[in-house]
Amino acid sequence: MSRDDREKEILRAALGLFARFGYRKTAVEDVARETGMTKGNVYFYVRDKRDLYEKAVGNALIEWRDSVAAAVECETGAVKRFRVMARRSFEYLSGRPDLRKILEEDRGIFTLSAGEDRFREINEGAMGILRSILEQGIREKTFRRIDVPHTTELIFSIYIMFLIKAYVKSEGSSVLKMFEEGLDIILRGLLRK
Repeated sequence: MSRDDREKEILRAALGLFARFGYRKTAVEDVARETGMTKGNVYFYVRDKRDLYEKAVGNALIEWRDSVAAAVECETGAVKRFRVMARRSFEYLSGRPDLRKILEEDRGIFTLSAGEDRFREINEGAMGILRSILEQGIREKTFRRIDVPHTTELIFSIYIMFLIKAYVKSEGSSVLKMFEEGLDIILRGLLRK
């Protein structure tokens, strides 16, 4: 197994343990045991427990972002790509109870302040997907002319607030209807008349 594969195995195991037992009750030894490694071997990949946690969450966010990017790449037109991006971004968490649990417990993962964003680089990559779709829509003359950087920030902020409402606050079954209505409103605002 390559070093990268071993690191991903450690990070996935750590995420599962942090989700199940919480940050305080999970020890590096638990992750080592889960992966069949020694505690010392785990420290070849991380500095300490906090680093292990941050890397585990970061890895999960990268997998989420990459899943969205892969889904978007399968489409061509900007409107279809926007819909697929939004839907995949929203639905991804429904299949990841471990990540949902982490998001419920660590509300600092989702922040609207760039200065407080511990995962800014990963989120910039996610915003890059959105930005490229907006630019494509303008080139195709499907979307009206907009200020792409500011619109990207706005839509991403709405998305983060919606994820908090849907998954962190768990506000019930109306969330899917709210998602569909919100997607429709945003697309109507982007489309040329």
